Amino acid sequence: MDKMNKRILGVLFTALMICITAPAIAQLTPFVVSGNVYDSGGNPCDDPVVQVTNLNTLESWSATTSSGSNYYQLLLDSGDVNAGDVLEIEASGCSQSKMVEYIVTESEINFGRFSEDITLEQICLCGDVNCDDCVDMGDVILLLNNVTKPGSYPLSSKWAGDVNCDDKLDMEDVKMLLNYVGAPEEYVLNCCQGGGES
Repeated sequence: MDKMNKRILGVLFTALMICITAPAIAQLTPFVVSGNVYDSGGNPCDDPVVQVTNLNTLESWSATTSSGSNYYQLLLDSGDVNAGDVLEIEASGCSQSKMVEYIVTESEINFGRFSEDITLEQICLCGDVNCDDCVDMGDVILLLNNVTKPGSYPLSSKWAGDVNCDDKLDMEDVKMLLNYVGAPEEYVLNCCQGGGES
């Protein structure tokens, strides 16, 4: 009888371990982010570069593109993104760029995909936060207002406002831009992400 009880306990223990382990090794399903990229005139922008960053986890991936096509696609695992996550999609090409933020919905998670077409914008000069092709006091004032009252004064180009290349917009950028506008021959602007020139 002891042998029989040990065998029964052994079988029950094994069955219990399988039941506990099965959910832990559940397979992830694919999640697809895709779309088309267009230039600012609405024409297809072939061979774009598309980078997707999950702002909740700070994981970043490069989307796949095809030569001669404006289509991009990124294949992720369902574990890489959750409902409510904010994905930053940064696309560039055709001498233009654009960054968009996309909030993933529960239905998109269930469906396993979403599509986001992107229309690129003109790349501004470094320091030209209003994209009027001139770095002047208007840019300094707009950047100052944006820094001191976040959300109240949007910039046409955040990239153009980060003139010291520290990945944030703050009073150091305002000071650097003011110095540059006052004496452009003495100061150099350094917008390091994206394109443009100082």
